[in-house]
Amino acid sequence: MRGRSSLVDFLLTLGFIAARDGGAQELSVSLRADGSCRFHVGLWPWKLSCGTSVAQLETWLTPQDVLTDKDGEPPPGTPSGGLWQSPFVDLGMLCAFSSPLDVIVWTEEDTWCRRYREGLVEQGHSDDTAPRTSKSGLCITFTPDASLFEPPPCFDVPRLRERIEALSAFHSGVTWTLRDEATGTEARFLREEGLADLCRDLAPSPLGSQNPLCFQAKVGKTSLQLALVWTEGPGRGVVAWANLFARNDAGPHRVGFRQGMREAISARLARRGVAARARRFDATALFEHLTAALHIQVEKTDWYLMTRERRASAEVQSTVTQLVAQRVEQALAEDPKLEEFVLKVAGLRSR
Repeated sequence: MRGRSSLVDFLLTLGFIAARDGGAQELSVSLRADGSCRFHVGLWPWKLSCGTSVAQLETWLTPQDVLTDKDGEPPPGTPSGGLWQSPFVDLGMLCAFSSPLDVIVWTEEDTWCRRYREGLVEQGHSDDTAPRTSKSGLCITFTPDASLFEPPPCFDVPRLRERIEALSAFHSGVTWTLRDEATGTEARFLREEGLADLCRDLAPSPLGSQNPLCFQAKVGKTSLQLALVWTEGPGRGVVAWANLFARNDAGPHRVGFRQGMREAISARLARRGVAARARRFDATALFEHLTAALHIQVEKTDWYLMTRERRASAEVQSTVTQLVAQRVEQALAEDPKLEEFVLKVAGLRSR
């Protein structure tokens, strides 16, 4: 079940790119009763830095050896089985593990259909039954290869629901639909305020009059999105993602976030005339009352393979620390009531 759901992840990431780079507004995933999955995006083509066409789509769906230059990227014109921009999507892997995989692309002028089986084109056979609710679009339907995946043919619906809940927050204003035909259920996700909406949902304590503090910024190759809120009661802590995937380890983004928070509070205490020695505070209460949703994207990273590179980790930690410290300090300086509340829940107001 987990393996089948991992294949769906490729399409969810592809949908995120279609929304972020091309402006797609409607995305749907249908987990069908026969064990197949249908992905539908109501827009084609979407805008990508490398350009896109049906011919390129076929290249991406065909697993091939990937040639790279000295920077780890394919030379111009080099075919590959992956979409070479952040985040990386390996459609060739999806195609290889599917039997069959049907692709339909349509515009107002034309329709392109192709069926693949175990990564190879099946000549003379195509499926043109995809629903068309827009002038252009893309529909991919795949069935995990029965010789590779054990029965029963099911998906991890709670896990996929959690993934879509996060993806809908990383790029606001897009409607995601998840249908499970086996149970007859359907869930729709539309986050008009992005991470702020997700932060509200995550907070275990009532927010009262508090609204999540939100910002996004980019330094070098690292992009940061953050929403956070303090409450009188216990908080959820920090929920973090890196390059669209949840990371619950003590990674550099988490370490950088905590350090940045400490620096921001220390800077505000300094503005209040608190001595340097007294600004060395125990931050336990500060984080106990905090709920934060943190997402970073790093270009040219090997995190996709769940590996770590020491220099890149140091750069990420430093960048997150810098951005969090600057933005949180600025927000507290601009909102004295918020600053009073934060210092109170952290046990620092008396200082």
